Amino acid sequence: MRGRAKLAAIFLVAVTGCISFSLFNVPLNAQTTYTPDSRKVQAMVESAVDYLHTTSGSNERNCLVALSIVQASKRYLAAVPEGDKFVDKVVDSVVKEVKGGTLLNYKEVYYPCLALILLCEMDDVRYRPEIDKLIGAFEAQQLENGGFAYRGRTEWDTSQTQFVALAYFVARQHKINVSVESSKRILEFMMAVQTGRTWVYSPSDKQQRISIHAACSGTVYLLSDLLQLQPRVKKVEKRRVQGFGAELPPSISIFIPETSPDQPEQGEGQWRGNGPLADINKRNLSEVKAKANSHFEQVFTFQTKNWPFYYYYALERYAYFREQAEGSVGNGSIRRWYDQGVEFFATIQKEDGSFPAGPEPNSPANVNTAFAVMFLVRSSEILSLPPSSSSLAGGSDLASLKGQKLKQLRAGKIQSTEASQNLNELLDSLNQDLSGEQLATLTDSLKSAIRDYQDRPQTSRGEAQSFLRSLVKDKNYYKRLIAVRFLAAEQDLDNAPALIYAMGDPDIRICVEAHNGLRLISRKIDSIQLSEKPTRADLSSAKQEWSSWYTKLRPSAELYD
Repeated sequence: MRGRAKLAAIFLVAVTGCISFSLFNVPLNAQTTYTPDSRKVQAMVESAVDYLHTTSGSNERNCLVALSIVQASKRYLAAVPEGDKFVDKVVDSVVKEVKGGTLLNYKEVYYPCLALILLCEMDDVRYRPEIDKLIGAFEAQQLENGGFAYRGRTEWDTSQTQFVALAYFVARQHKINVSVESSKRILEFMMAVQTGRTWVYSPSDKQQRISIHAACSGTVYLLSDLLQLQPRVKKVEKRRVQGFGAELPPSISIFIPETSPDQPEQGEGQWRGNGPLADINKRNLSEVKAKANSHFEQVFTFQTKNWPFYYYYALERYAYFREQAEGSVGNGSIRRWYDQGVEFFATIQKEDGSFPAGPEPNSPANVNTAFAVMFLVRSSEILSLPPSSSSLAGGSDLASLKGQKLKQLRAGKIQSTEASQNLNELLDSLNQDLSGEQLATLTDSLKSAIRDYQDRPQTSRGEAQSFLRSLVKDKNYYKRLIAVRFLAAEQDLDNAPALIYAMGDPDIRICVEAHNGLRLISRKIDSIQLSEKPTRADLSSAKQEWSSWYTKLRPSAELYD
């Protein structure tokens, strides 16, 4: 599926509230009204993605459009798009241009940077040779002062420079080596060319634009993060995981305690060490940030006439990395940047899902719509997640992992038990890449912990079933896989709706696990079959057959859409 058909399924899940993640009111948080999971935002993104699939343009513009589609898919489907003809065509074109040398000698770095990010997001193993070549090309093209420019020119360009910094960051998130020295030089360049409290585009274009200010400010914070010059201290009071549908009483929720401001958030960038990767004058760096933030508070607006959508994309990046470093984006007008963005976008989005073209020659409707999508889905949040992988290769030292404690809220009283603590520690371990042997061992341990949780006197059957079924919808591949295996092993007819739902999972292997579980539960070992390598069409057909089987047994039952 593509566009509306593919995103609609996950949007409906969010609308029905089967399981959702929400932030409680945090005084300085940008998302006081809307989040990317808000119904209004999802509808805007869905419509925009539909429109983007109908567009075409230069290779550079198509690459930006493809990246926005990928980011929307990662946000709402927790996976890169599979079988998306538009995205696949762009990726194939990028690979050919890297192999042929065109992208390695491109006239500017915008397109090569977007290409590197797209390849990393789609498959950082398969496209590693092309990614390494692009990184090498950037290092070779860097100016002596640390900045970047149009090929063959010596006049630095802050706009191009900030895109290289973003490409470096994404590559590092995917555990691909980038030059610390090159990254340091970019940061020192950004610090050196700050003029007063802001930046200009180039030495010959000294007009002050809020779009350039957002791009450069965000780059300073991004590189400070990449070089580990600042801790990630974003403060979130609580995250609540609601129950699965109406089966879990409203008075019962699972709470994850507030992140300690002294420690990085759990799961943030496993490769991060304990200290700075480069020697930077911290006082100067702090002064650059302080001046940039002060200027932003004074000039902040949404309705800028100069490259507005380029600006919105840069603003999202600035806000994310400043929040990570300082816990908020300040307490002035910029505080509600995301809410204001959503409200403003709602007034200008066209019926076909597009956003208006700008007066500039390089800001047609498809480019602006792609930038708008990446703002709405909060692209930097997605890029900054540890690389997710459904591969069972690799591994981590599970004994060294520290889990968070699960707590249950019952009628206003918080209770904590050893069983739930152990269960959550095991679930938290699933955030790492696991080998097949580790997964098997962890699955056995989880089964034991889940049974302990189910056997507690204060755990009702409905609560236990709701908890397990909620995992089937989790964004983490391993949690979904183990939940499906556990539900299937119980051979309980009540688990059939959750397994039927899992037949539509983004990962085909989980679909097959769910299908095999339904065969055990139904005792219909041979009546509904799948081929050895089922297609999405095969899985969809099987899911319909299982749905028909279950609703005949229980005519009044409702399946999860």
